[in-house]
Amino acid sequence: MKNLMHFRLRDAILLLALLLSASAFAPSSLAQDGPGVKPEIMAPMHEMAPNESQAKSKVPSTTLTLSFGDKTLTLKPRDLADYPHQNVTVVNGHTTTSETYSGVPISAILAKLGVPFEKSSEHTLLKTYFIAEGTDGYKVLVSVYETLAVIRQSDAIVADAIITDGEFGPLQKDGLFKLVIPGDTRPQRWVQNLKSLTFKTLE
Repeated sequence: MKNLMHFRLRDAILLLALLLSASAFAPSSLAQDGPGVKPEIMAPMHEMAPNESQAKSKVPSTTLTLSFGDKTLTLKPRDLADYPHQNVTVVNGHTTTSETYSGVPISAILAKLGVPFEKSSEHTLLKTYFIAEGTDGYKVLVSVYETLAVIRQSDAIVADAIITDGEFGPLQKDGLFKLVIPGDTRPQRWVQNLKSLTFKTLE
């Protein structure tokens, strides 16, 4: 009888140890989400829920700094409003909706920086790129040549307005300035709250 009780007690201890071991190695995602719940796909940086490190993403840019070599321009919204504007209609890959923006073509910005698109400067533009940065520190790198309408049939722009309810108005959640690149099926390079464009040329 004592041997039987001994075996039963030992079996119970072994079963308890196995259960504890299995729960320790269970995937954390299943423990948090429950059965049948699929993990969400990570949202783009600009669309992630704000936390302490992302709080800056909600800070609108008050100025736009343009630089190329030793030339730097700092523009306020009213300054950019004096630049030549054009409208572009694009499909936002995140929302799958059509959006129409008004803004300044990158080609017009280059002209203001002393590098207009013309035969004498084409070779320079072929090896020129810019870094666009938002107020949240988000950065993208873009080849200048691919932003020109003569190459892609539509200019990339620094937008300062969007059509809402049939009329152009502020960009709202996107801040005062936004880089918009027509033709991009995913708007990862559409920098919201744009604060600077830094142009560089390869040697």
